[in-house]
Amino acid sequence: SSDHAGNKGVPGTSRDGAPVEITGLLYSCLKWVDGLNKKSQFKYSGVSIKDDKVITFKEWAQKIRDNFEHCYYVPADPAQDSKYDVDSKIVNRRGIYKDVYKCSKEYRDYQLRPNFPIAMTVAPDLFDPKHALGALIVADEALLGPTGMATLDPSDMEYRPNYINSDDSNDFHTARGRNYHQGPEWVWPRGFFLRALLKFDLMRRETKEAKVEAFQQVTTRLAGCRHMIHDSPWAGLTELTNEKGSMCHDSCPTQAWSASCLIDLYQDASEYNAL
Repeated sequence: SSDHAGNKGVPGTSRDGAPVEITGLLYSCLKWVDGLNKKSQFKYSGVSIKDDKVITFKEWAQKIRDNFEHCYYVPADPAQDSKYDVDSKIVNRRGIYKDVYKCSKEYRDYQLRPNFPIAMTVAPDLFDPKHALGALIVADEALLGPTGMATLDPSDMEYRPNYINSDDSNDFHTARGRNYHQGPEWVWPRGFFLRALLKFDLMRRETKEAKVEAFQQVTTRLAGCRHMIHDSPWAGLTELTNEKGSMCHDSCPTQAWSASCLIDLYQDASEYNAL
C-alpha cells in the first residue's frame, strides 16, 4: 500500500458479501458433514440460529441449492432479469455468474473473475448445466491467457493487468501492487476452470466421439502450461503472469498450487475415462 497514492488501508479487491466460490465450498461442506452425521461419524446434525432455533446441515444446504441460481446468475437475455436477483442498470457482462453476492459496493457483484469455476468443481449440482457451460465459454473468451486466467474482466473499469510490486507512482489503482488480483493472470485458477469445463462439457456429450472432443478441448488449453514446464529452469509453473502471459518479475517462478490444481484436473480426467 502507498500513502502518497492514497490506497493505504483500502482493499484492492473488496469481496465482502458472499463470494461465489465460498458459497460453493460451504454447500459442499454441509453435504459432507450431513453424510457423516447420517453414518454416526459426526454427532452434530445442525447448528443453532437466532430465536433458539436449529437448522440442520441438510436444510442449510437445500436453502443454498434452492436459491443459488436466482442469486448468482446474470442471464444472457435481459428479458430474463426479472427471474433473478439482478440490477439491470449495473450489469457489465451477461451470461455469467456473479463474483460476489451482496457486496457493499454493488457493482463488484457483477465483476467477471475466475472464481466461479471453483464452485462448479466442488458443487456442480448448484448450477444449471446450460448456464454453467455458457458462463465457462464467456470466461474462455474473456479471461483465459496463455498459461493463467485473468483475475478480472478486461472490460472492467478496474482492470489493471500488470503487477509491479515496486511501483511507487501516484496511481491509486497500481501503486505498491494494489492490482495484484485486478487483472494479472494467475495460473492456479486455470486448473479449476479446466476441471469445470471438462465436467460440464461431458454432461452434454452422448457419443464416444463427442466425449473425446471434450477431452481434446481441454488438452488444447494446456499447451501454454506444457511449454512453461518445458522451458522453465524450475520445470514448474509460475505463480502468475502479467497481461497476455508476459513475465511478471514479482511472481514466484514455480508454485505448488499452480501445478497441483492441474494434477487435480488429470485425476478427474482419469476417473471420467474409467467410467
